[in-house]
Amino acid sequence: MATSDIQQPGWHWRIWPWQRTAAADVQLPALAEYRSLKRNRLRNSLGIGALMLFCLIYGFFFSAFVPSYFAFFMLPLAFLGLLVIWVLPDLNWAPTKTLEWLLLATMVALVAWPDYLALSLPGLPWITLLRLTSFPTTLVLLICLSMSTTFREQMVRTVNVIPSISILLAIFAGVQFVSIAFSAEISSSLQKFIIDQVVWTAMFFAGTYVFLRPGMIRRWSLILWALAIYVALISILEYRVGHILWAGHIPSFLKVEDESVERVLAGSMRAGTNRYRAQATFGTPLGLAEYIALALPFVLHFMTKRFPAKMRIAAFCSVPLLLFSVYLTDAKLGTIGCLLDILLYIFVVAFENWRRNKSSLVAASILYACPFGILVVMAAVVLNQRLHVMILGGSSHSFSTDSRLAQYTLGMGKMLEWPFGYGVGQSGTTLGFATEGQSMITVDTYYLTVLLEYGFAGFIAYFGMFLIAAYEGAKRILVSPLVNEDRSFLIPITVSLTSFIVIKSVFSQQDNHPIVFMILGALVALAASQRAAARKALRTARPVAGVQPRLA
Repeated sequence: MATSDIQQPGWHWRIWPWQRTAAADVQLPALAEYRSLKRNRLRNSLGIGALMLFCLIYGFFFSAFVPSYFAFFMLPLAFLGLLVIWVLPDLNWAPTKTLEWLLLATMVALVAWPDYLALSLPGLPWITLLRLTSFPTTLVLLICLSMSTTFREQMVRTVNVIPSISILLAIFAGVQFVSIAFSAEISSSLQKFIIDQVVWTAMFFAGTYVFLRPGMIRRWSLILWALAIYVALISILEYRVGHILWAGHIPSFLKVEDESVERVLAGSMRAGTNRYRAQATFGTPLGLAEYIALALPFVLHFMTKRFPAKMRIAAFCSVPLLLFSVYLTDAKLGTIGCLLDILLYIFVVAFENWRRNKSSLVAASILYACPFGILVVMAAVVLNQRLHVMILGGSSHSFSTDSRLAQYTLGMGKMLEWPFGYGVGQSGTTLGFATEGQSMITVDTYYLTVLLEYGFAGFIAYFGMFLIAAYEGAKRILVSPLVNEDRSFLIPITVSLTSFIVIKSVFSQQDNHPIVFMILGALVALAASQRAAARKALRTARPVAGVQPRLA
């Protein structure tokens, strides 16, 4: 509308002579359409009334059905929180330092603090130290993804180095979500699903970015090593006194009135021997043994020449302490896992040194002696009764072996009845297997747990993800030179993941899974770092005639 077109009562528009030409060219915006003030008030009143009615109905059902359906009533709040994160402005900045510290804090909280010592408020889930660190880690990860295009692009480039791992992880999360519909306890399965995404999926994606930073994998491994020494010392003291060290000394605000907590605080003994089994900060001796087996390859790695002499000596001295801690747990899976760690690590390091320097007699001797060494170990296990009991078990271990066979027989029958899974966290209830003379329902192998909860599709996605990770790690170790200190950690990562796959055949609990998914993320990050270094070398190197370069 031109200035000359303004014709409204009470308006006096004067154009001075020296402004006449410029003002005549000014175009004012059209006036807004007139709306009745009463109409706006009516609309706002109806909106506020509808919101108040919703809050009233929501509050009534919340008070009536919590804690049974607590997870369902948290969904609107969670949705609003995710919506707020999604609409954050894209500033191309992300709190990555905070993400790094929270990832390390989550690992420390998982191992250093017993998960059964928590705040238990009426109507709320347990407020554990792990949840107080893992949920902020997930929140910061989502904020990073929302606010930074660079962060998103970097993460996409990283996971695309080994795309099959992230694809299988996404498929597994989808199968988990669908299985909730088949659960007999939908609320419990929904809570378990949310927790799994926080302490598993989020830890993987956070690790794929955090471990790209040079030196971060070394810092993380040092903390893993320090925590292993910490729980090993606790296990020795615990074994000497014959009970959990803090049993009877727990403050009232950290006491959880639950049968499972009372069972943990009562300690564990091997049936038939009455020998106490140390468990430190974990819920079972098997959890402690699994953690030591997962950490041992990293300790062995610190014994190599890549690190300072003092660090190598400290690592060498700590290995007997960790093995003794596994012995105090009286867990076969720990012994088998540690033995597998040592044999695999020696073989991989010998092969790498031989490939780098084929004239080295030491590397060649160790490499060619590995098959003979395996035969010697097998013969010692068969002929020596003490080693036979430690690794394969004796008469006191036969009961657990028979239980696993019975569980497989019963579980496969359940699977044939419904091959799509019975829901997250429902494997024990579905199997219904209790030890003789006890009411506790147990599942002794994670293979069966995954089959019962997620069906064949979930089993293939979950273990296929780790098998591909072990294969990709081994391929990059054996094919590409590990000239960088960070990328040399592909060796303990691959060995640890291989040991994890074996241990899960006899251990169903998920105490250490957040650490395993961090390790999985570290594998992807280091593989991306290795490929980036190879691409840079190809760009700067002079091409050789007749040679087609390849990237790992």
